[in-house]
Amino acid sequence: MKITNKKYINLNLANEDDRGENLIMDFIISSIMGVLIAFYTYKNLPLAFLIYILVRFIYYFSFEYISGRTLGKYQTQTQVVNHVGEKPTVIQLIKRNISRFISILSGLSDDEKALHDNVSNTFVIKNEALKKIEFKLPLILLFNLIFFGFWSYYFWTKTKLETLDKLLLIIYSFGFIYSLIIGLKMMRKSTNNR
Repeated sequence: MKITNKKYINLNLANEDDRGENLIMDFIISSIMGVLIAFYTYKNLPLAFLIYILVRFIYYFSFEYISGRTLGKYQTQTQVVNHVGEKPTVIQLIKRNISRFISILSGLSDDEKALHDNVSNTFVIKNEALKKIEFKLPLILLFNLIFFGFWSYYFWTKTKLETLDKLLLIIYSFGFIYSLIIGLKMMRKSTNNR
């Protein structure tokens, strides 16, 4: 997706970096929520997958309905609007958030809108007057902590560890420690810069 702001000149479309950052942060948040709820309600794999998708849909839909912004959009000062720059309708948001799950490759298009934007006739705009809430670094640390916890649980509950299992555990441990140290340094640095 290449944003030039030439096709939709009446809207200040969010650039590719903001859209990518929104995708990563919202995917991590909604996936953590979806996996946790699916895990606690697990009966069988297809049902768990449907619960995971439903939780992610509810995450996107509720945030965009209430404020026009998901948590990722709070970080990037972007919001979802209709073609005239106003709040989208409920039907537009339903279309947007159902089609979101099939539009994963829409970032490769040459259009200035993703597939879920086209289906719902919505836009993601940049608005620097919006309040910015920074939580990217704590979110990354939380993700790494959960990731490390999952793999630690997996390895500790196995009765016999193979050589590859031991190697993966060592790699995951070092990766977690490294990301924790770097993340804390970056958080401290960003706090001192304010």
